[in-house]
Amino acid sequence: MVTITSDSHLAKVERWLCPPDYSTNAKLARKRRHAGTGTWFLDSPAFQEWKLGSRRHLWLYGLAGCGKTVLSTTILDNLLQTDNRTTLAFFFDFNDPRKQTLENLLRSLAFQLYHSGGEAARGLDNLFTYHDDGRRQPDTSALSACVDTMMQITGKVAVILDALDECTTREELLPWMRGFASGNAQLMVTSRPEADFQREIPRFFNDRNCVLLDKRAVNNTSTDARCEYDS
Repeated sequence: MVTITSDSHLAKVERWLCPPDYSTNAKLARKRRHAGTGTWFLDSPAFQEWKLGSRRHLWLYGLAGCGKTVLSTTILDNLLQTDNRTTLAFFFDFNDPRKQTLENLLRSLAFQLYHSGGEAARGLDNLFTYHDDGRRQPDTSALSACVDTMMQITGKVAVILDALDECTTREELLPWMRGFASGNAQLMVTSRPEADFQREIPRFFNDRNCVLLDKRAVNNTSTDARCEYDS
């Protein structure tokens, strides 16, 4: 059965959920991106193995200014153009208070799944109905459960999360990532190499899926550029 959502109902759910729009960050990154930037990573064994599924998740980390957000957008565009799975994205952002928490990440993911239509949309409709047809707001736990359900129904899902270090609720984000990593969806995340990430992420991603980005390599358009990872 295919669920069809009317434009008016979709707008009502969007007003209730108030999801941050990740596309504004992607558009800005595209403006800063030079032609061919990031091609080296798209051709790398790490990305190709992740895309084929032999690597479930990847953490790309590097110092400030190494071009992680531009690379995230390059990866996003590649998946949207060449991959048949549902691709979701979120960019944490110090400059936008709406893009700094796990709760708002979940609101964004839920609405992206909802907007793509299909049977998964029923999950968010049920949450909307349960909360008095939008007169009450869901908490983080309810949003997380809803996103999990929607992803299970959707099937093949890839999620790109950029700039984890710009999240202000890491005490919630990291446990959520740990649980999410055990599910069916694939994660690609970027951040600075901060202590809590270096301690926690390798535990549930595996060391071989943690990729150190070199600033010169990220900004290089050559396929000869390299990143450091354990093969």
